[in-house]
Amino acid sequence: MNYDISEVTNEYQGIHIGVLVGQNMDNRRQIPELVMLQEKAVENVQKVIGSQPPTKHPHISSWRELYRSFGTKPSDYRPSAEALIRRTLKTGALPRINNAVDLYNIVSVKHLIPMGGFDLDKIDGDIHLRFSAGDEEFTPLGSKEPELTYPGEIVYADDSRVLTRRWNYRDADATKITEETRNLVMFVDGTPEISVNDVQSALNELKMLYERFCCGKYAIKIACEDSPIVSLEV
Repeated sequence: MNYDISEVTNEYQGIHIGVLVGQNMDNRRQIPELVMLQEKAVENVQKVIGSQPPTKHPHISSWRELYRSFGTKPSDYRPSAEALIRRTLKTGALPRINNAVDLYNIVSVKHLIPMGGFDLDKIDGDIHLRFSAGDEEFTPLGSKEPELTYPGEIVYADDSRVLTRRWNYRDADATKITEETRNLVMFVDGTPEISVNDVQSALNELKMLYERFCCGKYAIKIACEDSPIVSLEV
């Protein structure tokens, strides 16, 4: 099983996507430190953003520009990190979903980088970051009604279906990470304006948190223009 971004690297030179593959996780363990880690992440993003709008931060602004480039209006469909940060600043807290998701939300907010992932046992074949031809069905998280993609939209997809719309705006319901998830893949999406060091730092922190709190085995890699296909094996 591979992850392949080769279709988009000509148009988006300089992107680098961090990849974490997890195997034999325990996503049901109690994490007494979780609330403290969430609170620290909230405090950190409050300091980093301060009184300015989140859109002024270079990570967020670079994602808004990238969304515009493939025909998505970012004020209507916010990149995932921006949406999570806005929610966090408004409520003063991070949502509680399940361990794996909660931990990657902590890292996403701390590093201001979009992150997301899938249950690998629900994936068909390889995972591709590609352009949609349009009119592909997609059933978003929490919904039973399918939507249709538009031509030129960038999506994550496996060999049989679309897994996210608008790059990282919304995940599919069918491949979501749950408490039952044992094997997963996570992506840390870096624009050309987000340094590879920033992506690597977020990736390293996520791996450390998963190893500490979820057991299992993990491997991390980075897909980029020079290495557009990476293995999803640990």
